[in-house]
Amino acid sequence: MPRSDFEKAAFDCKKGDYCVGKANDLADPTVQNRAQEYRRQISGKTRPVSGEDIFTKIPKAKGYYVSRKYDGEFAMLVWDGEKLISVNPGGTVRVGLPCYEEAEKLLKKAKVKDALFGAEIYMMEGVTRAHPVQQVVRVLRAPKSVHELEKLGLAVFDIIELDRKPVESTKAVFDKLKKIFGKGKRAHPPEFKVVDKAEAIMELFTEWVIGEGAEGIVVRHDRAGWFKVKSRHNIDVAIIGYSEGTENRKGMLHDLLVAVVRNDGTFHELARVGGGFTEEDRRTIADEMKRRVVPSDYVAVNNDYVAYEMIHPGPVIEISCLDLIPESARGGPVNKMVLEFDGKQFNALSRLPLVSVISPQFVRYRDDKEANVEDTNIRQISDLVSIADVEKPARDTDLSPSRLLERTVYTKTMRGNRMVRKLLLWKTNKEDQTDYPGYVVYLTDFSPNRQNPLERDIRIAQDEKAARRMFKEMAEKNFVGGWEKAA
Repeated sequence: MPRSDFEKAAFDCKKGDYCVGKANDLADPTVQNRAQEYRRQISGKTRPVSGEDIFTKIPKAKGYYVSRKYDGEFAMLVWDGEKLISVNPGGTVRVGLPCYEEAEKLLKKAKVKDALFGAEIYMMEGVTRAHPVQQVVRVLRAPKSVHELEKLGLAVFDIIELDRKPVESTKAVFDKLKKIFGKGKRAHPPEFKVVDKAEAIMELFTEWVIGEGAEGIVVRHDRAGWFKVKSRHNIDVAIIGYSEGTENRKGMLHDLLVAVVRNDGTFHELARVGGGFTEEDRRTIADEMKRRVVPSDYVAVNNDYVAYEMIHPGPVIEISCLDLIPESARGGPVNKMVLEFDGKQFNALSRLPLVSVISPQFVRYRDDKEANVEDTNIRQISDLVSIADVEKPARDTDLSPSRLLERTVYTKTMRGNRMVRKLLLWKTNKEDQTDYPGYVVYLTDFSPNRQNPLERDIRIAQDEKAARRMFKEMAEKNFVGGWEKAA
């Protein structure tokens, strides 16, 4: 059982008995690993569902436990019979909050010897509907008074271990949470109801989420599974790249690479959008994207490891998504590439914190908007979740320039038209600073006789030996049959 004892001198004490430290200041620093493991487990088994999909995505079953989702900071609670602390996946340890002190009294009264719980720290009083989680984070980081700390509540939503044993069934979890924390005011179980029909789930979603502004609801069943039901967010984004389908889908859109614009005018890569398109959308959008292709020193790939063609930013689309998650399962930031477009090509600047986008879907074109700071701003995201360094200029980070290792150009004339094939090998010099590949092999093939005059083939490698092998193979494949090396 993880222990909750710690060296108080290593902690930063704020107001009253509330102090903050790091997991490596604990007598048992492995507690952070348990928090990360639990977060990954919960994320893996919980399916995101929109409110409109309750009737189609949640199987018919009796005995669903539907609980209110609280918009706050996740915490794994560690209780050793005397002291309650919390640890989040990022390694932040908290102790001495008023809601923790109430939880300690309830645990002692229930004669719980030791336990691990999943919980959410949230604002009970003075919360505004727009930014509840940001208010929680502000109070936890820099409380102005003990009274402000007393506004924080603790919703204990799961039992990881109780007296060194797992609690197997959902019913047992809620029964025990109610028994231990049911009379608590600041520390309590989530509000929940047991229902048998999708109509009842929809009623609770309508009441708690739409009517009262709750973040969402969580629907649990031992056999049917866990579901997180939330309203979809709608965001206007700039298209910065696209990929085509393969084989019988060649020539049709596979997915789009989209971005939001930071306040300094740079493009912050946000998501890959592959759903919500009709077959006709996939044809017409692919045709339009081909006319907008521009060079880029940054190579992004989709989930099928197909490289995106980067395009002149300009088309704006509206997308919807189920959730925006600003941290990884380990508690660290979700860093994504920031790009600068100089009017001719994209240049990578640095990776900065943004979000993981859950279930992004294409909604419509926004012909009334442009890919600029005003229409596709990052504040659409930061207004919903807290993002570090959101005001930081991306150009502050200096990346090493790429170096061209090989350049080969061949030409061929057919029916009076001159065709050109150019093969380049770059060493990016950025693999230690970002998630860049170490090497890029880049083929451009221009032929005015084709329906699509300009075609590209991009390969990436992490070491020079593999990159040069790719370069050689592509040269042998493409520079044959009448192609002549240019001077």
